[in-house]
Amino acid sequence: MHESLYQRDVVTYLSAMISSTRRLKVGSGAINTFTRHPVTAATTFASLAELSGGRVILGLGLGSFPTVPLLGYQVFPVGKTKPLRRIREYVSVVKAVWGGEKVEFDGEFFHVHNLTIGFEAKTKVPIFVASLSPKTQEFAAKVADGVILSPALNTVWGTERMVSNVRKGEASRGAEVERASYVLASVDPDPKRAVEAVRDYYFFVYQLSDVVKPEVLAPYGVTEEMLRPMKEAYRKGDMPEAKRLVPEAAIEALTVTGTGDHAMDRIEEYRKAGVTLPIVMPIGNIDHVVDSLATG
Repeated sequence: MHESLYQRDVVTYLSAMISSTRRLKVGSGAINTFTRHPVTAATTFASLAELSGGRVILGLGLGSFPTVPLLGYQVFPVGKTKPLRRIREYVSVVKAVWGGEKVEFDGEFFHVHNLTIGFEAKTKVPIFVASLSPKTQEFAAKVADGVILSPALNTVWGTERMVSNVRKGEASRGAEVERASYVLASVDPDPKRAVEAVRDYYFFVYQLSDVVKPEVLAPYGVTEEMLRPMKEAYRKGDMPEAKRLVPEAAIEALTVTGTGDHAMDRIEEYRKAGVTLPIVMPIGNIDHVVDSLATG
């Protein structure tokens, strides 16, 4: 489950989900490594694992780029903010706390002195690291249980390149990890309605305007020149016009959109690219998305 600073708290929802289910596995995808200290994350997720009988995954990453700076935390430039070092320290502290020994840690971003967890963390909690950075993806495959490759939108071409970074880490480690990736899905008996649901989705327009790199769209015939009118409208705050100008080719390239059969074919493309755990984000005709992909 996503966490963003202007939306609902992920831990609250994970607690509700584990208390009302018996087999469902749940996870954060991902908590940010700025506002939640790694000691707090370690004790929180150890508690959730204890309550759920081991059905919880700790997904962590830098967090929402637009919202974290609103609290005074700088995300860019990475040469100054050192995201890989931040995540490396975060994972080290979390694992040390779960280990049960006295923790002494003096890093650049996190400091822990003379701390021992007050209960035994008996239940293993898998760690998934979310990142768009090649170096962090490689690092994650060396130390974590899984890597979250995309927060929502990516092409199959872009996914293949992210998977190649993960495989470098897997080769160094001598073992494979789970390769998870969010996939935005709009499925409808009417393919045009499915496309319009994506076009009308603010998050898609924001990602296409500010986050998605042009090179991942180039193999699909979507050029920066084609996107420029939409981006200009978005930056002027004219959202209706920005939505209208979204190229349909970009929707096809970045999402799983169309009929149920087409959606299943698209999911298979991501699997062949190396994704072992597609995380479907349904929008539009949500019940139809769930029914179509669950029975496929």
